[in-house]
Amino acid sequence: MRASLLSLLLLPLLACAQSWCPPGATWTFNYSDMMNGWHGITRVELVGDSMVGGLTAQKLRETNVIAPFGTTDYTAYAAPISLLTREADGVVYVWGGWPEAYDTLMWFGASPGQSWSTPHMNDPFYRLTVLDTSTVVVDSEPLRRLVVQFGGWEGIPPDTLHERLGFSLNYLNGWSWFITDQPWWGLRCYRDDEMTYIAPNVMDCGYTLTVKEDGNGHRILPFPNPGTSHFTLDLPPGAHTITLFDATGRLVLQQRSAEARPVINAEVLPAGLYRVTVRDEQGAVVGATWVKE
Repeated sequence: MRASLLSLLLLPLLACAQSWCPPGATWTFNYSDMMNGWHGITRVELVGDSMVGGLTAQKLRETNVIAPFGTTDYTAYAAPISLLTREADGVVYVWGGWPEAYDTLMWFGASPGQSWSTPHMNDPFYRLTVLDTSTVVVDSEPLRRLVVQFGGWEGIPPDTLHERLGFSLNYLNGWSWFITDQPWWGLRCYRDDEMTYIAPNVMDCGYTLTVKEDGNGHRILPFPNPGTSHFTLDLPPGAHTITLFDATGRLVLQQRSAEARPVINAEVLPAGLYRVTVRDEQGAVVGATWVKE
C-alpha cells in the first residue's frame, strides 16, 4: 500500500530511534541458492543517511559471503544497488518500483486484522495480514512483535515481524517470499550499538567465515602474528574499514583508515583468536586471522 496522510495519522506513535535503523544496525541472513549451487550469508549494514525522493532515507549496503555447496571457499561481493528505507510513525518505507517511489515495507503499528501489500505489488494476492501482536524483550529492549500471514500462498507459514529486526523468515526487501529463486532464507543475527539478537539454534553469526583472496590477488597479512598489543596491515590505496571479531563472532573493534600501513591498537583485547576483515569503498571484503598472545 501507499499509505495516505490520513492513514499515517491513525497509526500509533512509535519512537523512531527505537523502531528502525539505530546506529550500528546490521542484519545477517542465511544464503542458500539451490539453483546455482551457493551457500553462505548475506549481511546488510546501515551505511548512513541519504536524501532520496526529497526525504531523508537510511542507506543499507548488502554484502554476500558465499561458497559453492560442499566447500568453504568463501568469496565476498557487495550488491551494486543499496537498499533505501525510511521510517515515519511506525511505518518503514522502501524506495523502488517503477516509477520509483516510497512504498510500505513494514507496519510496526498495525493491529490484528490490518494488512498491507508487499512493496510495489498492489495486488490482494500479495498482502500481509496481521494475526497477532505482542511485546517481547530482546537483550533488555522491549520490541513490538507481529505475527503476519502472507496471503494467497498455500503452505507458507506465518512470519514474525519485530521492531528493529524486521522479518524472521522473509528478507529485508519484503518480497523474497514471492520470487521462488531468491537465495535469502531467514534472519540469522541482528545487532546495533545497543542490542544483539541471535536467532534460535544459530551458533555462529557468520563473522568467522574465511574469505579467500580477492580477484585482484591482494591479501591482508597482520604483522606481527601472533602479536601482543597491536598489529600492522599492508593495504592498497584508498579508504578501508577494518573490523575485528572474536572467536564467538562478536565485533570487538572497528576503525576506518586511508593509510597504506595502518597500525591496529589491540592492547585492551584479551588473548585469543581474532578474525580481521577489511572492506574497501566498493564493498569488497578480504579477511585474515590474527592471534593475540
